[in-house]
Amino acid sequence: MSPRTKEQNEAIREIRMNQIMQAAAEVYLEKGIQLEIRDVAVKAELGYGTVYHYYKNKHMLLEDLLWDALDRTESAVLPALTGDGGSLLKVEVFSRLLLRKCIQDPSVFIMLKTVADNFHHFPGNRFIKLSSEFQERIYLPFVELIREGIDPTTPEKTANLIFGSLVGCTALNIHHNIQSEIDAEGIVDMIFSGIQAKER
Repeated sequence: MSPRTKEQNEAIREIRMNQIMQAAAEVYLEKGIQLEIRDVAVKAELGYGTVYHYYKNKHMLLEDLLWDALDRTESAVLPALTGDGGSLLKVEVFSRLLLRKCIQDPSVFIMLKTVADNFHHFPGNRFIKLSSEFQERIYLPFVELIREGIDPTTPEKTANLIFGSLVGCTALNIHHNIQSEIDAEGIVDMIFSGIQAKER
């Protein structure tokens, strides 16, 4: 049997990393910060040593999970930030895209919830850079759209209300095992009908 090529090794590594990340997100939703590397290994159906080969501790694993989720969040909402239409429409599109991504991708929900909780479950200052990047890449562009299209005086307050509503709706569905699929369109319509009514 001939040895694997560099490309084959890289492909295997990518598959393993995806397995580990998906399992870590699922375990985090079940156990929160109490998750352990062995829990992730069991969920991923990998040996403990295999997961430990990639991550020496759970904080390194969670850090990678959150950075990866930040990149996926930015990709998901980019069409709203760069698309056509007025600022109000862009805010609605951003909210719809973000809620859909939260529903489809548990790690995005975990990242948004962790940011909302100000990383208080995580030790030390290792997440300051992640928080800063979230502000720069996701939060502040959203606030600017709100300032232009909805609320020129307190856009941060409106942004926090929208983010909180999206995270809360996703959390209810995840943690209460609601079997029906989240009506992302209906939720965003409800949020924005309230905002527009307030603006009148």
